[in-house]
Amino acid sequence: MSQVYSLCAPGQGLSCFACCPPIRPAGYDHAAHQGSLRRLLADNTAAVSQGRMPGPITGFWCPGLGFLDRAGRQVGCLLHPARHQGQDLRGPTGYAAKCGRESCAPARAFAELTPAAREALLAPCAGMDSFAFSSPRLNPVMRLLAFGPKVAAAAAGLRPSLETLRGWAWLWRAEEAMGWLLGRALGSWGAGALAEPGLNERLAQAAGRLAQALGPSPPLDPGQALEELAHEWEARCWRTLAGRRRARPAELARWRALVERALE
Repeated sequence: MSQVYSLCAPGQGLSCFACCPPIRPAGYDHAAHQGSLRRLLADNTAAVSQGRMPGPITGFWCPGLGFLDRAGRQVGCLLHPARHQGQDLRGPTGYAAKCGRESCAPARAFAELTPAAREALLAPCAGMDSFAFSSPRLNPVMRLLAFGPKVAAAAAGLRPSLETLRGWAWLWRAEEAMGWLLGRALGSWGAGALAEPGLNERLAQAAGRLAQALGPSPPLDPGQALEELAHEWEARCWRTLAGRRRARPAELARWRALVERALE
């Protein structure tokens, strides 16, 4: 769990449990319920330490989730194989397989970054407890990573502080689906554009020009799934701009040819 490429447990006393348990209402944020959750986490930690293994997950809470440190700042899976010499104890929860494959866009973006970029983005998070680190509302780095590895890498090169990230208006207003387009734009606009006050409007105008150039979506959606033709981040962008989930390779090539003109 201490491998640096894992956003779940990147080291430096940080851990993310936003995906735990893997059954949560849309938009749910653990940080909004710290009072009650801390009591549950403490009870779970005591139970597991006493050898009382949890039963199946019911509702929106997992009895295998608890505190990984004595101070109660680091939250994580008490049953994870990394804590038990490779033995996976998550079976009784009924969600072992789902927990094992659970992933999120920020974690996938983090895994694609260079070690230097990862360290630069973890630096502003120093001292955060797991509630703050796991929250896109409280931790702008999580929000930043949701825009994809290109944008995150550009931001990491600026080595921004936590206060700087919180002050980037676009980070809280722009659509995450436009991350691929923003990453392309930074190639010509420069990474410094991330700190410009009008970046959200500039990006929205470029996206609008591109959507207009794409034209209306056809009544049918022929071709291959976009995820088969393009990287995850690009596919997500085209799904939003074109209103389609499928395309032919020639169509995608035409769409890509329109990007630079839209960014001018």
